[in-house]
Amino acid sequence: MSFKDILGHQRPIRLLQRAIQNEKVVNSYLFLGSEGIGKSRVALQFAKALNCLEGEHQIDGCDRCISCKKIDHRLHPDVSLIEPEGQTLKIDQVREMQRTLAYRPYEGRRRIVVLTAADRMMPHMSNVLLKTLEEPPRHTVIILLANSPKRILPTILSRCQSIRFNPLPSYLVSDWLIKEKRLEESEAHLLASLSEGSPGKALEIKEEIANIERRKLLKSWVGSKSLSIEEKEAWIESLPTQPSERESLHLILEMAKTLLRDLIVLKTSDKGFGMIHSDLIEEIKEVAERWNLSSLLKRMEILHQTSQAIRSNANPRLSLEAMMLSWAEG
Repeated sequence: MSFKDILGHQRPIRLLQRAIQNEKVVNSYLFLGSEGIGKSRVALQFAKALNCLEGEHQIDGCDRCISCKKIDHRLHPDVSLIEPEGQTLKIDQVREMQRTLAYRPYEGRRRIVVLTAADRMMPHMSNVLLKTLEEPPRHTVIILLANSPKRILPTILSRCQSIRFNPLPSYLVSDWLIKEKRLEESEAHLLASLSEGSPGKALEIKEEIANIERRKLLKSWVGSKSLSIEEKEAWIESLPTQPSERESLHLILEMAKTLLRDLIVLKTSDKGFGMIHSDLIEEIKEVAERWNLSSLLKRMEILHQTSQAIRSNANPRLSLEAMMLSWAEG
């Protein structure tokens, strides 16, 4: 694999290739973007380009030389990928990285360390890392990967060149799932729409998505005109509302959004072009007939606000109760 084989991210790749071409590669980079979006893959291709034996100013890995092949198989002595042991990076991993960087490259032009989950370090670990970033050894490139800059010390941010990785378009994720993972078109479209532009997340939620009863969600909740107090309580009780279940709840709410989206699509186009749940088109048509467009749009807005509130650590149960009340009023 080389840069040209990576899904999306043309702008970050162009920036990195231009740095190689102009001999402007810096010692420290910070790749920012959602989990599973492809940051580590780009980082390793950057390492290949920097150490490719085809030429000193090669701006992409050749995939033929021994250096490129070793990096592909994680066997290159000068390229390290450090991932969390459990939920967070450990202090020993950061110190081992420092020891590794103290030596000159063994067989490559540059020694490269890719440190994932850089936003999941304790403050004292960040201070240890900061010492290395302040005085990076020559012939060294350190690449930090993080979901967000919010949990990274400003002193670290100021010493790294930040490169933003945006979510991939849904159609790119869908095409990749169909071609590379051999998924059915309908499943690929659904996963892509819920993946937030992350191929990694699409694969991660595949099994969980299969366990969500979409027909029941559509007919008994998303598309229901009225629910009794008892039915509302039963629905909220059936949802994962514990703090540890926040991601599962968010996924269900995102699924509800896609169903509402399809209802809106059918109200604006009889043919239902571009539906996500095309396998449920008859059920969606039946529900859509009971609604007008403005009510569906209002319901979507309320659902989106609820989802965002829960994402921002609002109480899930109270947020859902408020949503159900607003839905009833609408």
